[in-house]
Amino acid sequence: MGIFQGAFFIVGTGIGAGFISGAELARFFPSVGFVLPVMLSSVLFFLECLLFLRLGKRYGGYFGTLNSLFGRGATVVSVVICLCALVPCAGMLAGLNSLLPSLSPLPALVGLAVVLLCIRKGMAGISALNSVLVPALLVFIFACSGGGRAEFATENLLPYGNGLLYACMNAFLAAPVLMDAGREMKRTVPPAAMASAVIGAGALCILSAVYGAGDGALNAEMPFLFVMRGSKLFFVAAALAILTSLASAIYPMLCLCGRLNGKKKNAAKIGVLFAALLLSSLGIGGIVRVLYPVLGFG
Repeated sequence: MGIFQGAFFIVGTGIGAGFISGAELARFFPSVGFVLPVMLSSVLFFLECLLFLRLGKRYGGYFGTLNSLFGRGATVVSVVICLCALVPCAGMLAGLNSLLPSLSPLPALVGLAVVLLCIRKGMAGISALNSVLVPALLVFIFACSGGGRAEFATENLLPYGNGLLYACMNAFLAAPVLMDAGREMKRTVPPAAMASAVIGAGALCILSAVYGAGDGALNAEMPFLFVMRGSKLFFVAAALAILTSLASAIYPMLCLCGRLNGKKKNAAKIGVLFAALLLSSLGIGGIVRVLYPVLGFG
C-alpha cells in the first residue's frame, strides 16, 4: 500500500456507525472542553496504529506477531481478541439495521454479504473497499458538519480519560487488520499520521455540530442524523462508514476460524456471525451504552 491508500485503510478501521452517528463521540467526549481531549486522543491513536503496523511489518502480520510475542499463548490471545471483536461487529450490524428499521435484519445480512466478498481477497479486498468508500465518506463529514461550537476549556478532566479510553479501544480492536496491513505497507508513519489527523478533524466537526444543536441532538439515538434533519445523504454516508469498519471487525474472527480444519471451520464462522447478529438486536444505542463501557474497562 502507498501512503494515501494506507491512510484510507486506517481511516476505514476507525470510522464506523457509532462515530458518524455521533453516538460514540458524544458518549466519550462530553461537551465541556472536548477539543483538546480529541487532539490528544488522535495522537494516542496514531502511536497505537504505528505500533501495530510496525509489529505486523516486523513479524509478518497478525498471527506472526501473536506467535512471536505470546508463543503457546497465542491461540488464547487470538480467542480473546475474537470475542472483543464481536462488540464492534454487532455495532456495525445494528447500525445497518437502524438505517432501514422496517427491513431489519435484511440490511445487516446484505452488508455482511458485501464485506465477506471483499474479505475473501484478504488485505487487497479490504484496501480496495476503503479506497473507494472512505474519500466519499470524508467529503460528507466535512461538507455537512458546518457550524456548531467548540470549547477549549480544561476545567473538566472527564473528557481526557474517556477520550483516551476511546482511542485505545479503537486501536486495540483494529489491531489484527492493522498488523496484516503493516506487512503490505511500504511506509507506516505517514499513513498513520494522516489517518489520525483526519479522524480527529472529523470528530471535532461532528461534536461541534452535535453540541451546537442542543439537547434534541444529544437525546437522539443518532445525534448527527438529528443535526442533518434526516437528510438522505446521512444514510448513504452511514452505510459507507459501517461497511468499512465491519470489514475490520469481522476480519480477526474469520482469521481465527480459518485456522480450524474441515467442517469445524465453516461451523465456527457461522457461529461467530450468528452471535454478532444476535448482539446487534440491542441496537446501536444499547451497544454503545452497555457493551462499549464493559469492553473498555474489562
